[in-house]
Amino acid sequence: MNNKTIIQKISLDKLKVAQEAFIESVETDDKALRQHILNMGLTPGVEVMLVKTAPMGDPLELRLRGYEMTIRKADASKIFIKDIHNANKCFKQNKKFDEVVHSKKGEQNAYSTRKSENTKPAKSKLLFALAGNQNSGKTTLFNRLTGANQHVGNFPGVTVEKIEGVLKNNKNVTIADLPGIYSLCPYSSEEIVTRNFILKQKPDGIINIIDAMNIERNLLLTMQLIELEIPMVIALNMMDEVVESSASFDVNGLEATLQVPVIPISASKNQGVDELMEHAINVATYQQYPGRIDFCEANSGLTGATHRCIHSIIHLIENHAQKVDIPVRFAATKLAEGDPLIIESLNLDKNDLKACNKIIEQMEKE
Repeated sequence: MNNKTIIQKISLDKLKVAQEAFIESVETDDKALRQHILNMGLTPGVEVMLVKTAPMGDPLELRLRGYEMTIRKADASKIFIKDIHNANKCFKQNKKFDEVVHSKKGEQNAYSTRKSENTKPAKSKLLFALAGNQNSGKTTLFNRLTGANQHVGNFPGVTVEKIEGVLKNNKNVTIADLPGIYSLCPYSSEEIVTRNFILKQKPDGIINIIDAMNIERNLLLTMQLIELEIPMVIALNMMDEVVESSASFDVNGLEATLQVPVIPISASKNQGVDELMEHAINVATYQQYPGRIDFCEANSGLTGATHRCIHSIIHLIENHAQKVDIPVRFAATKLAEGDPLIIESLNLDKNDLKACNKIIEQMEKE
């Protein structure tokens, strides 16, 4: 007779309102769903609280990493938790923040961009993609930039809303407000729309808005946008809240690491917004690309396996990526993730796919 105790796992959808727990694992055979859950920040070891449920019990509203998000109950059932406990504080409210003087940090050029020979005339029309996570202040920034000069419609073939606007006081600059997303993985229609817009429309520049209070979650999308090799600036938003919380950022250090201009702003208080657009127009006009796209280190423990995998795939698919005009680094990382849209776009033959799969299996084994 087997005397071993059977420990029954508890899934996130069983959590009660005002209870907290730690995520233990994400278990599903659907690789795209698993990647989507992880991209939302629901990773093992993270503490999560159930704030409330919809009237019919679905979806669930969660608080984690200092922000709130919703998730379908069926998806929550794939996430397993441990150490359930009652939350000390349930409904935290944002404080009112005093006016702060915008610092000019970011102007010391701590970053090193790469220039293109294809310089646009100073007065040419420019198209910017405004991209960022949900609840990062993207809509507030878009309204600040465009005012009433907005056009609303739908992206072709989907119900996802398409909003474009002309920059106030500069009719030569158009800004496309892309759907709020956590990553460029092809799981939701919003993610697919945003990715296709950037890859196919080829905007002159990207304005990546980041919630400075939740920088860990936001930087995942930033890293993917850098791989697209398009002139880009980062709007480090909600800096008034950072100041109020007595936190601080080494903005020049962040620029030096990412090699992308980083401009601290407060979209809600209209601080730093003009400076942001000055930087954005400059990098787009003179085609200054992010100075660094390779963040995997060759000799740093387990990440060495990632480095070898990505660079081996790059050598294998470089010609294919060039033919379909997809940045090769972006294509390689997406292949390593098993991205079906990239696999289809590259039109790889059976031998190439087999070689890629062997490279990926070796990385996973290590």
